[in-house]
Amino acid sequence: WSFMGPFETIDLNAPGGVADYAARYQQIYERISPSQWHRVDWNGPVMEQVLAARRARLPQDQLAERQVWRDRRLMALAAHKRKADADIGA
Repeated sequence: WSFMGPFETIDLNAPGGVADYAARYQQIYERISPSQWHRVDWNGPVMEQVLAARRARLPQDQLAERQVWRDRRLMALAAHKRKADADIGA
């Protein structure tokens, strides 16, 4: 999360954005932590609020372009870390 936060990460980690991510992974999270004291349902008002906030910052039709930006930033960060390790040690 050195250059983007958790909600943008989720939004960019599924081709259709945050709603697609929730549809793909909600059941997995539910199985991982069935005894969690307070588990928020990802549907309904929670998803509506998150989706509205994300689409206000990044329209749906710009997701793919932003995913490319993210991937390039990650590659640049990895290259920087390799160079720093070589220059100053790990």
